[in-house]
Amino acid sequence: MSLQLFRRADLTTGQIADLDAAMAGYYQQPPTSYYQMADQAADLYYPAAQPFHCDLVGRVFPGATVLEAGCGTAHLCPQVERRGGAYTGQDHGERLLADNRRRFPNARFLPLGAPLAGPYDLVASLYTIEHIADPPAYLEFLWQQCRPGGLIGIICPEFIDSPGFAPSLYFGKTPRRLREKLKTFSGGDLAGHLLDWKIRAPRWKRRARAAAPGAFWINLRPSELHGATHGIDTDAVHMTRLQDLVWFFQQKNARIVQTSTAMSGVTEEIRRFNCYVLVEKPVTRP
Repeated sequence: MSLQLFRRADLTTGQIADLDAAMAGYYQQPPTSYYQMADQAADLYYPAAQPFHCDLVGRVFPGATVLEAGCGTAHLCPQVERRGGAYTGQDHGERLLADNRRRFPNARFLPLGAPLAGPYDLVASLYTIEHIADPPAYLEFLWQQCRPGGLIGIICPEFIDSPGFAPSLYFGKTPRRLREKLKTFSGGDLAGHLLDWKIRAPRWKRRARAAAPGAFWINLRPSELHGATHGIDTDAVHMTRLQDLVWFFQQKNARIVQTSTAMSGVTEEIRRFNCYVLVEKPVTRP
């Protein structure tokens, strides 16, 4: 069975460490199309197509300090700078960071794990947490980098409460398409594919939807790490869900400023397949 989906609390530290190492190795040398695909609609933000991005950018004020964790090609950076903010981005890969420094000379770009100059007024995570092997630890990092009274904004896919399955799930022994298995008479792979697709995966999704918030489901076998051709989110390991993100921040007594389900003017198509949560970190009282 290819499906290996577990709640974060049910995994050992060793399993998480192994998955994290595999993902880090992958991101050091991603496919050449990786960031091209991620940047397809990144030049400008339009409210109709990127309502959550626009809402987040609208929170930046002149002089605001902004950290983006997992910045990729940093398409958030020019949006922040246009509003008078100071941008810092973190990610894997020196080549990626060097290219970002060349394109955005007024911003700071640092490798993951490097010391930061925070806390920051706004901490952003755009389509990154689905690629994180330990989501609670990542959320705690975002929390620690945000100043009291500052904002944390997360945009990611909705994998559990949306129709269908995450692109990183694959069925049977290999991530090949069903028709390819039929053509090559791969009986065992074909039977496993049908069993996973029609029975095991729907059973898991029903269980995930019924689970209490805070489960943080992890996919230990993302399709791209097992031979699949690169596509959007074929490398996703965290089966993201808005309820889990909101739950985490509620445990911190954060004020929930905005969510994808509460925000007006968002099409149902965008809302069904994407999560957005914006929270305010409480000011510490003496």
